[in-house]
Amino acid sequence: MIFIIVLNALHARAFSLLGPFEPWMAATNGFVSSDEGEIGGPMCISNGYRWNVPVVTYGFDPSFVNYFGTNGVAAVENAISILNNLPPASQMNATNYPVKTTRYNYSAQSQGLSDLQSETLSLLVEHLGLDSPDLGIFCLKDFWFTNEVPPYAFDGNIAGDVLQRNYDPSTDLPSDNIQDGIYFYQLVYFSSNTITNAIVDVISVDPLAGYPSTVACGLQEMGTYFTGLTGDDIGGLRYLLSTNNVNYETLLPDVCGVNGGAFVNGAWRPGVDKITFIPQPVDPVSGAFLPVTNLFTDTYITNGNVVQQQLERVTTQPDFLFCLSNFPSDWALFSRTGSTNWINNSALNGHSSSAGPGIIVPPVRIVFNELGQEWDSDSGLSEDSAIEGQYQQWGTFDGSTNPPIAYPQSQTGAIPSNLRMTLMNNMQSQYNWQLPGASQAVFNFQTSTDLTEWVTLFAVTNNGTATTYINNAPSSSQRFYRVVPQ
Repeated sequence: MIFIIVLNALHARAFSLLGPFEPWMAATNGFVSSDEGEIGGPMCISNGYRWNVPVVTYGFDPSFVNYFGTNGVAAVENAISILNNLPPASQMNATNYPVKTTRYNYSAQSQGLSDLQSETLSLLVEHLGLDSPDLGIFCLKDFWFTNEVPPYAFDGNIAGDVLQRNYDPSTDLPSDNIQDGIYFYQLVYFSSNTITNAIVDVISVDPLAGYPSTVACGLQEMGTYFTGLTGDDIGGLRYLLSTNNVNYETLLPDVCGVNGGAFVNGAWRPGVDKITFIPQPVDPVSGAFLPVTNLFTDTYITNGNVVQQQLERVTTQPDFLFCLSNFPSDWALFSRTGSTNWINNSALNGHSSSAGPGIIVPPVRIVFNELGQEWDSDSGLSEDSAIEGQYQQWGTFDGSTNPPIAYPQSQTGAIPSNLRMTLMNNMQSQYNWQLPGASQAVFNFQTSTDLTEWVTLFAVTNNGTATTYINNAPSSSQRFYRVVPQ
């Protein structure tokens, strides 16, 4: 007799919650990332931060509209639609959503494009209270050395207090899983003249599994895009917004009773179940944002009874404002409002020294940086030559046969290019030029030590993108730079 046993694979979902950095979350133990700059750290399951109003508004700064045009606005609104189309949290089931939603568009990848819609979706999920699970799965709270410490140390020479803040949505217990992948870690320490820290190096049990790619993790490389939220993302949103998740919360400062009537502010409140994004109205003549009044039903619990009250909220500016930066302070793709103004209600919940729970407070500014070509000095060996580096540009693309859209796509005329220079000395001096002249005109970026003999480092086209030059090891006692037409 032959028995055939079929094992149904169980999807292992997990999520991490975001909140303001706790005092122990420092650069010396792997926090406060320097790439896109983390705005907070992973919270324990009872310390999540969330919105407690069911409607939030969004809008676009003129800088965004002028650079990205109608296609860019549509890309952001498509990301918002993915969130608006979600069912209430009480009807969400993480297992009904894909394990992975990352796809590749190889044409966009060859053009160095990063998907505006997908990056927007990731940033919105972040500001709904989700942290990247690859940051929460293992968190190094403290570390110490077990043997003599060289400039670099790995497991065996270093030990630490490692917390798990990545949670299974079916049990709310810590999980070693992200998107069906099982992970472990090793501790790594390194020291130099400028930096000394230890980090948790997260490693997949399956070496072929690749890096976690939930929407909360963000895009990992050019040419990739999200088709929607993953089951891991859904698990986190469901937990935060669930009506079974009851915290003592105060309301946002601009919430009041209908027509100015009395209302209950601080109270035990369940999650709002569903959040909807609506556009902040704009005056068609002046372009200024107009006030909008949102009426909603607030639910709270008192003496064991569920009570509802009618409230109103008047917003005069968008809760989420999308902008563009011509001259960012670093080389990141974007910047956004941090979590330092989020309200910590731990004392109201009976945990006076806790990191939460709390509520997210607007406004949120999401700023996309101009992208383009990077050039670097010749490994610091010569300031009279430059090596072409990475090219990156914002785009919109999907899995269709439609060609990718590259930005800028101004609706009001040609956009001048910006040339940025960073001298990597102790002060990291930064300089910016806006190219004059006609659209598509070509200029030479030149350098000299005496204002007589000029050397061309590279050519730049006035096409609306940004060009960044990084002098890795400036050593000249004096040096001059200029931009001249070809």
